[in-house]
Amino acid sequence: MECINLKEEMDKAKRKIDLFGTENFRSWLLYFVPGDGTDMHYHANPETFLVFSGNGVVKGLKGEERPIKKDELLCLAAKDYYQIVNTGSAPLVLLGNRSEAFGGPHILADGSDRQKLQQGG
Repeated sequence: MECINLKEEMDKAKRKIDLFGTENFRSWLLYFVPGDGTDMHYHANPETFLVFSGNGVVKGLKGEERPIKKDELLCLAAKDYYQIVNTGSAPLVLLGNRSEAFGGPHILADGSDRQKLQQGG
């Protein structure tokens, strides 16, 4: 059993903090300063993001956008392309969960796997 103080983790102001992981589940914290965010990508498994603070937008591959703000839960199906961007003036902090181990595929808009590219493959 593990208990993590999310306020303490958020106060570290690190872009990504891995919180908990097993062979089929993981949780992490994302901290985006204004203007920062993810690349356009998808994962092989469903995932959720709980917005703890700030606001931003989630963009889809076809150009669609949806605003997100504190206390909202973003739910993404497997293979849903998305990009999260902080469009506010304060940090955008999200708690993410996905049903796979850390290091799973991260498929970019061009079809390449960012994980493999980072490992030189």
